[in-house]
Parts: sequence; C-alpha cells; structure tokens
Amino acid sequence: MSRSVAPSLLPLLQHHLGGPILEATPLSGGDINDVYRLRTGRGDCVLKASRRALPHLFFAEVQGLGLLREAASRRPPGLLVPEVIAYGDAPGGWQYLLQSYLPPVAETPQSQEALGQGLAALHSVTVPGFGATADNYFGTLPQFNPPFQSAADFFWSARLRPQLRLAQEHLSADDTDRFEALRQRLPNLIPTEPSSLVHGDLWHGNLLYTAAGPALIDPAAAYSHREVDLAAMRLFGGVPERVFDAYAEAFPPAPGWQDRANLWNLYPLLAHVNMFGSGYLGRTRAALNTVLNL
Repeated sequence: MSRSVAPSLLPLLQHHLGGPILEATPLSGGDINDVYRLRTGRGDCVLKASRRALPHLFFAEVQGLGLLREAASRRPPGLLVPEVIAYGDAPGGWQYLLQSYLPPVAETPQSQEALGQGLAALHSVTVPGFGATADNYFGTLPQFNPPFQSAADFFWSARLRPQLRLAQEHLSADDTDRFEALRQRLPNLIPTEPSSLVHGDLWHGNLLYTAAGPALIDPAAAYSHREVDLAAMRLFGGVPERVFDAYAEAFPPAPGWQDRANLWNLYPLLAHVNMFGSGYLGRTRAALNTVLNL
C-alpha cells in the first residue's frame, strides 16, 4: 500500500470499498486535489482528496456529475460520466470523493467525432432560465448559480462581476471602464437560446477518451449558454477541429460563435488571474479588446 494516501482516510476508504487497497498510484491533474488510482480486489477506482478549506467541495462535484449523467442519458449518443462510489469528510480535515475509474485510451478521429456528437446531444437538453443549480466551485473559487431569466444577466451577475470584485488589485481604472462598457453591450452580443446544462470547465484536461466512448470529468456544472463549453475547449488548445465540426453538424451554433469564445472565456481568464496572479492579465485584456470590437 502506498504511503501517499493519508492514513486517516484509509479506514473509511476500505469500508466503502469492502476490502483493502492494494496499490495507490498518483494521477495527473492534482493541482487542486490529491488524485489517485486505487487498485482493489474489486477493481480500480479514483480517489480525490483535499484538505483545502473549501466547504462542500465534493458534494458540489457529486451534484454536477449526477446532472451530467442524467442529461447524457436522455439524448444518445451519451457521454460517459464517472459513477460516484462515496464521498464525505474524514479525520484530519480531509474531504474525499471515490468514483469509478475510466481507463483512458488514445484518441482517434472516430472518438473525436463521438465527443462532438455527444456534447451536442448533451446541450440539446434545454431548460427555461439560467443558473438554478447548486452552488459549486471553479477551481478553488466559489461559483454561485442563482436563477436568472437571461444569459446576459446570469453571465454578468454570477460569473464576471464576482471575479471582477476579486481581481480589483490587479485591474486598472481603464480595465474597469472597459468591463462596464461590456456589461452594457452584453444583451446584444449573446445569441438568444434556451439554456443547456454545461460542464462549465471543459478544457481538454477534463475530457477523457475511453474504450467505451468519450467521458467528462471534474465538472463545474450549471444551466448556461452552451457556447460556454465550446469556448472553454478553445481556451488552452488541445481539442481538435474534428470535435467542433462534429458538434456543428449535429447541433449548429449561432453564426459567429468562434469570435464569441473570447467573450465566454473572460470568466475563466479572470478566474485564473484570481487564482494564479497577474500573469493572465495580458490574455484577459486581449480577449476583452476583441469582444469590444465585435
């Protein structure tokens, strides 16, 4: 048994798993949480564990996983979502989440197309109104999801404004003025569509290709405009055009969605400023300039 998993977690984990943990292997993607692949006599699973002071961190993630799984099951071809085994609190200030392990495989043109088609199917399940899901987290930052009637009001009030307040020490007066100009223009920039359940943090590291099909992990889910997910897949690269082509064939976005990616990505960029510092300011300002020139 690896010593890397906190000893105070072991009794609870072994209770949930019905036996001993034979091996624990760290997995990549553990910038916020400790993440391990656990080998047990009943198969493999994934452990996420954290001692950060983030109340209800994994409760929020479990809610998002459940929403994604339910929505994906309603419109084939559905994307895979990990099954939750258990979650809770443990001695020593730990929070933990046990979920099924989805073995990754190399992506292929066929799996890329399946990802685009599956995401289109997920987004085609629409609901009235925006927000209205359990509050959760974007990275280490609280993400609030109050209900709104319009995508513009939700995006400004529940996404941009909280990040702008946190980022005050990094922003100039000109930055503040330009975001105010954006606020006034938002209703005219965002295409009118019903809201969809979005993953909410769909950079390529939260996409997984498996032998059974593409999967989504680590959601920051909410009911929002579907272009949020399309934009996120473009933010840090790594998602091939074949995915977007397959999506557009199955569920065409409104014209100009590629240009609006800069609009939606202002939220994760500001969040990165708040989590990691002013190194992300240049890219944030460039995106804002592009949006204001639309």
